[in-house]
Amino acid sequence: MWSCKVYHEEHNITLFECQRKTLKMIAEELGLTYQQVADMTANSRNKKEYQKFKFYPKIEIVRIKKTSDVNNNEC
Repeated sequence: MWSCKVYHEEHNITLFECQRKTLKMIAEELGLTYQQVADMTANSRNKKEYQKFKFYPKIEIVRIKKTSDVNNNEC
């Protein structure tokens, strides 16, 4: 299970937030390729490529523990 949050830190605005079963599902939700999303979850060197854009929002994608009460398709 993965949690994804896209937000603008400076203005304290959450643009998108969801939990999905796979990274592929998150990639589809964001309109990105699986490789782009995988790069964002990897080391910080890969993240710098995306952060060079002027209006880059902060994107956090983290693995969360499995629980029986979490709905896989809930945003």
